[in-house]
Amino acid sequence: MKSFALAVFLLLGLSAVLGGRPKAEQVLEEVEKLRPRYQEIQDYVIHTISDARLSSSATLAKFHSDILKVKSTFVIDAIKKENNMLYQINNQPASIDKNCLAFVQTLGDSIMNLAGTSFSSCIADSSDSLEKRINEFYAKLQQDEKDYIGLGLLNVFKGENIFYTPDVLIAKLKSRYEALESYPTYLSEDLARIINSLNADLESLEVSYVVCMTESEQRLRDGFILAHSHMELTCKAVSVPAPSSPETVEPSVPESMSWPNTEAVRLLRERFGL
Repeated sequence: MKSFALAVFLLLGLSAVLGGRPKAEQVLEEVEKLRPRYQEIQDYVIHTISDARLSSSATLAKFHSDILKVKSTFVIDAIKKENNMLYQINNQPASIDKNCLAFVQTLGDSIMNLAGTSFSSCIADSSDSLEKRINEFYAKLQQDEKDYIGLGLLNVFKGENIFYTPDVLIAKLKSRYEALESYPTYLSEDLARIINSLNADLESLEVSYVVCMTESEQRLRDGFILAHSHMELTCKAVSVPAPSSPETVEPSVPESMSWPNTEAVRLLRERFGL
């Protein structure tokens, strides 16, 4: 009896060997069928995210351009204020105390240096805020990319045995294929929301920068008012009419700027009467 049982066991084992592992082979077939679909999805995701990166790059370039235009506007205006004061100092009658005028000129120089420090602080704050926001933006892009770039193709085998539980693997692979039948078009909508959020954040940063620069410019303006007051009241200087045709061309604040109608631009135009 024992010999018969042993013979049956050996016969069944031999049959399994001769019959191969059709289920395991089917697992491999399902994987091979799924693999190109994963590549198609990856290509779609990469292209979609690449478009988002390009869009964010254009947005960032515009932000830099706008910020530098704002800085240029305030810097040029500050130079004009200083030049106006220097013109008054340099064209005073010989009777005016030169030492007193020199003190006023030193005061004006200090006012400009303080304004420069303040302007730098404004742009440094904007740079720090920008870096934080951009890091958050690209972290979201990288997470979206990571979720689709091939990670789900191989992890289907995790915890499974292709020889012992091939049916489980086949079911998982078929389910995975059904889930990938359509492109994740919602990703474009998600990225559009992320980019719109980035645009809104950068506009807010522009407003904060203009406000900071405006406050700095107001201190500069108050400083030159004080300098002119000292020149007139302390030094007893006279008001010298501006030349009708100056030898040097003064830098000017641009009267028209091809900027969008944003809050930052509105504040800037309001400040300079543009």
